[in-house]
Amino acid sequence: MKNKYIALLMTVSLSLLSACGGGSSTTASTTPAADYSAIWQAIIDHPDQAMEVAPTFFFDQPSCMPTPDSVGTMLVSATCLEQLYEAAFCQLNASQGITLSSTQCQANIAYIKSQSGSGNFDLLAKPILNNPLGVTGVLFQKVTYSTTVPLPAGDRTFAVSGGLILPQGITGDKVKGVITYFHATAFNKSKVGSNFFDNGETQHVAEVFASQGYIVVIPDYVGQGDDWQNVHPYVLYPQVSNKTAVDMLSAVAPTIRAAYTGLPSQLKLFSAGYSEGGAYSAWFPSFLQANPPSTLDSLYLFKHSVGMEGAYATSAVMKDYLFGNVGFLPLNKYNIEWQVLPNVSKPLLSADAFLSYATYQLSGAMDSVFNMDFYNMNCPIGNPPGQDPLCNAVPPTSSTGPNTQGTIAQAFAQQNKSPAITVLLSAMNKTANGATYPKEYILTSDQNSVNSLVSSTLINSGQATLNTVLANAQVNLSSFTSKPVSILSLDYDSVVTPNNYSWLLEAYPNQIYSHYLLPAQTLQVASPMGHYLPKPIYVNVDHLQGLVYEFLYALNIFNQF
Repeated sequence: MKNKYIALLMTVSLSLLSACGGGSSTTASTTPAADYSAIWQAIIDHPDQAMEVAPTFFFDQPSCMPTPDSVGTMLVSATCLEQLYEAAFCQLNASQGITLSSTQCQANIAYIKSQSGSGNFDLLAKPILNNPLGVTGVLFQKVTYSTTVPLPAGDRTFAVSGGLILPQGITGDKVKGVITYFHATAFNKSKVGSNFFDNGETQHVAEVFASQGYIVVIPDYVGQGDDWQNVHPYVLYPQVSNKTAVDMLSAVAPTIRAAYTGLPSQLKLFSAGYSEGGAYSAWFPSFLQANPPSTLDSLYLFKHSVGMEGAYATSAVMKDYLFGNVGFLPLNKYNIEWQVLPNVSKPLLSADAFLSYATYQLSGAMDSVFNMDFYNMNCPIGNPPGQDPLCNAVPPTSSTGPNTQGTIAQAFAQQNKSPAITVLLSAMNKTANGATYPKEYILTSDQNSVNSLVSSTLINSGQATLNTVLANAQVNLSSFTSKPVSILSLDYDSVVTPNNYSWLLEAYPNQIYSHYLLPAQTLQVASPMGHYLPKPIYVNVDHLQGLVYEFLYALNIFNQF
């Protein structure tokens, strides 16, 4: 219980504004004001707990989850998958009295059931346990393989990993197809597709897709999972993750063929992705089209891709989002839901992206990209006595121990620890290019341009190269006369602005098969702030929880093929 409480303290900064009357211009709040100083001090006192901008959930975990064996294999029953998904759907919490019969839970269930886009999914009918195919559970296996990917300096081979999820209890003729799933940004390099036990996103993929008869292939990206020491190429190089996925599909094809009797000689192939992975999924049809058919194993026949909350418009939207000041007044032009999310996520997203850019585009010239005061992680907060250092505020000594992170690159090169809080603290009070990242009011400030975190070289002479890379990373569907992609988004998203959704739909209206804009203010979940109050606080769904519901829409789209 103590560890769970500490974890909530760490992650509350990502949901804090919900308890402070913040939100979009149409959002009303009757919740009490938050004690920012107490929450911030709790974050500082417990730096060992990871802060993420990947999908994050705060609910009672059912005790049904088995323990993986020594190679990461797990057999999870349909009964357990049902319990896990119900807990996520309603953020079940016994101590707060949040149950399936809670008013807000029932409202979410009724709304999703009323939507044809979700396939009129009815949680109360227990559709995972009572799936029509007779799937009894899923077998999760960790997979290791090699991938050769295109990078600016030429092709390079990496030893990587991923997760394979096989529906159980059915014969091959009932398998609906294979879904390649591209996961969201994971600062903790171990909480990726090859990890089922304590990774909610991978569990949701099994709950929604595999339980309904789809085999799911989840590649860890280069620089993550078993490959944690390399720099992750991130969103600037989407073809890297596309090629990694194709190589994993080839690697697991023999396993899939051997797993089922009566399996057809060819299976329908789909892709889906959320957040960072949403962009890769939208890119996937173009990547397959641009490469010879022999690139893809003959087991697979591509059908359709779904992108969810993706950064499709790296040049047209995301650059302005990062380098501009994002706030509510006078105009919320980026359609964010909670002010605090841009404030704490922008240093993390930009550090990840610019580390990739400097490593692979500029041969490691960090000073051409970063404000070196930020890169060297000099932060304005001292290290708490007797604890691991938060960042490089003081030189490493015998009392601070070996865990001091000297640079952004070192912070990201950790196997099972998130650098998020370290990077955020290092961003505070940094000044460059006429801007300063906030310190005292970091949770509420609207002065959150990343100009202060990058070098003057990048701002001045480095713009042309950066703009070219951003433009090349932007989803391009112009070569299609068909409709290979569907897109889903919340109408308010504070980490990946839904302007990406609008841009893609406007740029390629003839290439989009279906599109849904879900109302963030209709679906509500319990805020972690409720754990510090006598009763729960319900807040509008934002980036961290959207996939729980959007997966249902993606499933319905795949079922149409």
